[in-house]
This record gives sequence, C-alpha cells and structure tokens, in this order.
Amino acid sequence: MFAKLTLLDGLIVLLYFAAVLGIGLYHARRNKGADDFISASRQMPWLAVLGSIVATEVSAATFLATPGVGFAENMSYLQFGVGSFLARIFIAFVFLGAFYAAKSLTIYEFLAKRFGNGTRYTATLFFIVTRLLASAVRLMIAATGLSLILDVPFAICLAIFTLVAIIYTGGGGIRGIIWTDVLQAIVFISCGLALILYIGQSIGWSTISEIGAANGRFDIFRFSPTDSDAGLLGWLNDPKLFWIAAVFGFVSTTAAFGTDQDMTQRMLTCKDVGAARRSVILSGFISIPIAALFLFVGVALFAFYQVHTDASLPMAVLADGSSTVTADKVFPWFIGTQLPSGLRGLLLVGVLAAAMSSLDSTMGALSSSALVDLYRPLLKKQTSDQVGLRLSRIFVSIFGVALALTAWALKDAAGFLWLTFKIGSITYGAMLGVFLLGILTTRGSDRGNWISMLSSSLICGLLLALIETGNLALGWTWLIVIGTAWTFSIGYLWHEKAPRSE
Repeated sequence: MFAKLTLLDGLIVLLYFAAVLGIGLYHARRNKGADDFISASRQMPWLAVLGSIVATEVSAATFLATPGVGFAENMSYLQFGVGSFLARIFIAFVFLGAFYAAKSLTIYEFLAKRFGNGTRYTATLFFIVTRLLASAVRLMIAATGLSLILDVPFAICLAIFTLVAIIYTGGGGIRGIIWTDVLQAIVFISCGLALILYIGQSIGWSTISEIGAANGRFDIFRFSPTDSDAGLLGWLNDPKLFWIAAVFGFVSTTAAFGTDQDMTQRMLTCKDVGAARRSVILSGFISIPIAALFLFVGVALFAFYQVHTDASLPMAVLADGSSTVTADKVFPWFIGTQLPSGLRGLLLVGVLAAAMSSLDSTMGALSSSALVDLYRPLLKKQTSDQVGLRLSRIFVSIFGVALALTAWALKDAAGFLWLTFKIGSITYGAMLGVFLLGILTTRGSDRGNWISMLSSSLICGLLLALIETGNLALGWTWLIVIGTAWTFSIGYLWHEKAPRSE
C-alpha cells in the first residue's frame, strides 16, 4: 500500500506527526477550564496569532487547489487579494474594537449582548452549517491529494487526518491550534518554494517563463470583459474583472474575518486589541505573496507537462463526451509520481499540514460556539471549569466526526477552490449584514434580525441554484453583496424596540 514511500519519506512524516501531537499534548496541561481552552486567557503572542491566521487561510484550498487554478487558468485570482487586504484594515479598526470592548468569548456572544439570543442562535447555526460544509471541502481536497500521492483509499486518508486532529485539538485547545498552525505555515511556504526550485532545475526557468507567457498563464489584471458584445452584464458578472474581483475580495474577507468564529477566535486570544490589529493587517501583506507562490506552482506544473507529456494524468469526462485533465488533481499526482525521495516526504507533510489546518481551527471554533452560544444559554447551566473543559473536548470530537462524514459525502465534487466560496455565499451575506448593523448603528431588533437573516439566506440559496443551472445571468460573486444589503436594510427598518445594549 505504501510502496511509494521510502524510509526517508516515512521518517519525515513521522517527525511531523510527532511534532503536532507533541505541541497539542504539551498545551493540554495548561488549560484551566473551558474559557481558557477557548481564549487562552488572551495571552497569546501576536506573532503566533499571525502565523495561525496565515496557516488557516492557506489550508488545503490554497495548498492543493490554487495550483490547479494556475495550471488551468492564469493568475487573475490575485485580484481578489486587493480587496482582501483592504478588508483586513476595515476588520482591524471597526470589528475588533467592538469585539474586545464586549469582552465576549465568541463573536456570537457579542450579538446576544447587542440584540438578544434570537440573533445569536441564528448566527451560530449559520456558522455551524457553513463552516461544516466549507471546511469539509478543504478536508476532502487534502484527503483526495493524499490518496492520489500514496495510492491509498480515500477513506483511510480521511480517517487518519480526523483522528490526529481530534487528539491534538482536543488536548491543546486554542493554544495547541495556534502553535501547530505556526508550524504548518512554515511547512506550507517551504513546500511551495522547494517545489518551484525543483521544477525550475528540472526544465529550466526560461522554459517555464516562455510556456507560461505563451499560454497566458501569467495574466493577472483584466479591466474589461473578454466579450466586447456582452453589454452591461459582461461588466457585472465576470468574476475575473478587476473591480468585481476586488469588491468580492473585500466583502468575502470582511465576512470571513468578521463573522466567522473560525477565523476570529484566534484574533481574540491576543493581549489587547492593538496586538490583534497588528496580526490581522500584517497577514494581508503575507497572504498575497503566498497565493502568488502557489499559483506559480500551477504554472510551473503546466510547463512541466508541456515538456514531459504524461498520458496517465488524472482525466475528467466532459458533458460532450470529450475528456480533459483534472487540474485540481495535477499537483498531488505530480508529488506522487515525479518527486524524488525526501522531497516527496516534505511535500507529503505539506498535504498533511493542509489537512490539519483545515481541521483543527474549525473543530476548535465549532466546539467553542456550541458550548458558549448554544449549550450554556439554552440549558441555562453554569458548569465548573473541569466540566466545561470536558464538554469542549467532547464537542471537538463530535464536530471532527461530522467534518469527516461531510467530506466523504463531497468526495466527488469538482472545482475545489470556487466550491468553498460558493458555499459561503449563501450565509456570509446574512451574517455580515447583522454584524454591520450591530457595530455601525444603534438600531435593530432581535426578531427583525433573525427574520432578515433567514430570508436573506433563502434568497441567496435560490439565486445560486438558478445561477448554477443556467437560468439566471448573474455572477455568483454578487450573492454576498445581495445578502448583506438585504439583511442590513431589513434589520435597520425593523425597529421594534431599542437594542439591548450598545
């Protein structure tokens, strides 16, 4: 089964597993209770938080799926980074100040203090469903990659990822998550650089440059539609136009960093809001070069297979009966078939790190939200530190299994990178709208909020279904904007009574 792995590869993988498990078990002794398990008593160094943000952003979606975009398309994905960078500044100076002032364990607890528990429960359930689906896609990507590299059944790879992540996440809590993420960020970047150097030495830098340029793989910015006769819809619905990509990057990053406990939890572990702001803003300077790195990996792989034709590359059958290379699977295929011993082990660790960073923070965030935003307020029970800690670890295990089962159900999905965005487009707008209402205004009501959120998500879900079936000529990137505007407007106008607190 593991015939492709040499002793050196195996030792590298075992060393990585020992490191992540060691970090998790070491920090397990420091957790004094559930609140400490969730927030690390707000004593984490901001540089460690920065590394954790970078690792969670990279995850399997960037590490394995972004090279597929560079292989099949070009580098226009970097246009999203412009809006994403501006969104981090907005989050740092608008959202984080409100969250730290509220002294809440989760961001949905902030909604309860501002509006009431109806808003909190709705946002929490939206988060749980959206995060389970989006993170399961990332886990599926990583398990698929490992399965291709080792020629091991998908189910076995999925089980290994889930078990290891449950052990160190359930043990170390948010401290273990952040410090293992720092290790994983170093692994990601090292793998990308090592792979580019290997391909460059193999076929020559000039070859990569010439083939990439001749096939438009280095194109980044596009300021007008490719179809001059597309009319207004061509200017509004092409997600690869610069201004649409920048707007989508701003809105989606604001939603992810400001309304998703998975991304926000680590920011709330810093000593003060100033430290949290530094970690978020600096992550913007790092995320664009990392995305460029892995897009360039895809371009280099495209050039490699133009020079060394491989008829055994993973193929997909199109609707018209023709076949094409499955771009999402080229990178793991290359790792499993082309790399020498040692380098293969390093890249295999990169795949493992991608899976771990997709799992650990998600399980930690889902666990914290389930305990703080559902279990405690619904059962109205105050638990001791030890009972709360035990419940947090139980929730980690439950959500780990749920993620694995969801990843199994999604194993045949296509278009990995864009699938994660499309899932979030249904609920992120509703969540962003209600957070903006709570932070930027003094209006809003508990009942009006959850009604506007539910109706927003229903509208966006229906619109996405129409778009995907070709019955609506609208770019799916507009769904978050539509959802945000709908929720904010309805919530603002539905002013039954004064908010609970300001």
